[in-house]
Amino acid sequence: METVRTLEGIGVGTRAVLAEVLRWSARQPLAAMAKSSLGPEIEVNTLSKAIVNLENQYAAKIKAAGNQELREILEAQCAFATDPELADLAKDFCEQGWDAPSALQLAMGEFKSLLEGAGGEFGERVADLDEIVYRLIQWMSGESDETVLPASGSFIIVADDLTPMDTIAFTDVVVGVVTKGGGPTSHTAIVCRARGIPAVVACAGADGLVNGQMVVIDPDASQVIINGSLADSDGDWWSVRPNLGAALIPVMANVGSVADAAQVKSAKGVGLLRTELFFLNNKVAPTRAEQQALYAQVLAAGPDGEIIVRTLDAGSDKPIAFLGIGREENPALGVRGQRVAAIAPKFYEDQLHAIKAAADAVKATGKKIDVWVMAPMIATIDEAQVFAKEARAAGITRVGIMVEIPAITRVIPHLKGVVDFLSVGTNDLSQYLFAADRVNSAVAALLNPWQPALLSTLEEIAADAAMAGIKVGVCGEAASDPLLAVVMAGLGINSVSASPSSVAAVTDLLSRVDVSAAKSAAMAARSATTARDAKAAAKGALLK
Repeated sequence: METVRTLEGIGVGTRAVLAEVLRWSARQPLAAMAKSSLGPEIEVNTLSKAIVNLENQYAAKIKAAGNQELREILEAQCAFATDPELADLAKDFCEQGWDAPSALQLAMGEFKSLLEGAGGEFGERVADLDEIVYRLIQWMSGESDETVLPASGSFIIVADDLTPMDTIAFTDVVVGVVTKGGGPTSHTAIVCRARGIPAVVACAGADGLVNGQMVVIDPDASQVIINGSLADSDGDWWSVRPNLGAALIPVMANVGSVADAAQVKSAKGVGLLRTELFFLNNKVAPTRAEQQALYAQVLAAGPDGEIIVRTLDAGSDKPIAFLGIGREENPALGVRGQRVAAIAPKFYEDQLHAIKAAADAVKATGKKIDVWVMAPMIATIDEAQVFAKEARAAGITRVGIMVEIPAITRVIPHLKGVVDFLSVGTNDLSQYLFAADRVNSAVAALLNPWQPALLSTLEEIAADAAMAGIKVGVCGEAASDPLLAVVMAGLGINSVSASPSSVAAVTDLLSRVDVSAAKSAAMAARSATTARDAKAAAKGALLK
């Protein structure tokens, strides 16, 4: 009998699967840098053709993308690939005598030097640039190393890491993913969660898995079980608990498009409407009327209930051309989120009025929605006061802020009378709390949302908000974990907002617990000293 072994990483999803390993083709090393023997004109022409070809590839992949999260990632990559500034810089290197592939690498190298070290979501853009370089050079060399998936069967894809252009190729034969790199908020994790594909990322030992090997992915336990069986995992363990009816706290949805909104009709509202995703590729600022039309479409398509709209969260990993944000040494700590309003006040004024007008127009049709508005990246009471004043001046009656920067968590009592609600963005809060780059798999464990320090911070936020009479929800990726959503309820969080694909599972588990069970799970998790022990303790408390 073959020995059963386990590998540990960070789980994505809750459903365990057993299947055969299929290793994804490893990237081939890029050719050595070289000077041109053809002349600048030919090299520039080659580069231009490659960019047009890649743009067409992205257009086809975006059209074929089966979910909004993947489309958004691909659209952001396409915006980088077709950035005229990048093309001009690469052409300059061609003029200096380099061949097109070398000129492209040199140009991207300069951009990467601006991004590396930025941390947080902006670090993901470094990986995007690597993807763009690779695809362009691959086309110029006339080579391809695409993995061809079998037409039938069930396979667990294993790779060092995966790009969005890789995952778009997944068919129904892909039932799980294991990567050596990545983290809980990496592209791979986001795409797998959105598509309902169980995964374990940041998995030490993944490079030892071989084609044909049978393994179990148990994302709930954050394990890959070699030579295991599904009996070694708990699967949807909470199904043994009786359904008590309504969820303990409202489960809302994170939305970034009309398609997302239409997908989450069963949610108790929208806890995060990401407005920046409408404008990633805009070169010119939309008019107030154009914004109003966009927002109205989403509001009309979505669920009834509270709809929380986040003002434009630009900067860092979301470069929006018409805002005129300059390049920064450390963008994740620079002008991003609500800070951008200081350099583009007209857009933000238009946005607030457009949101209000769209809400009024949709409510006039009889739809039962209550639109609230919040600002991202608020660090001080003064910033919250300025935003609240501007939002109320636009006619918005329910005003809130995102809690993403640790500084604001220390002054929540002073927000009484300033804002009506708080929404915790666990992705950014974690990266700033732990000073950990989410795309660096060496520190991925620090971004595990079960980290005791993050749970403690959430507990303090909830307690301070309750004392101030302020409602608090969580809209980060952590809220898409059903068990963690229960713990949040036990810590005093008033609502959670999950990714569209996770709403049903989160609602299901929250419908199987009462206040006492949630508090027991939260207390058990808070007593642990490691992320793994915190999750195990919470689960154990619910299985008693």
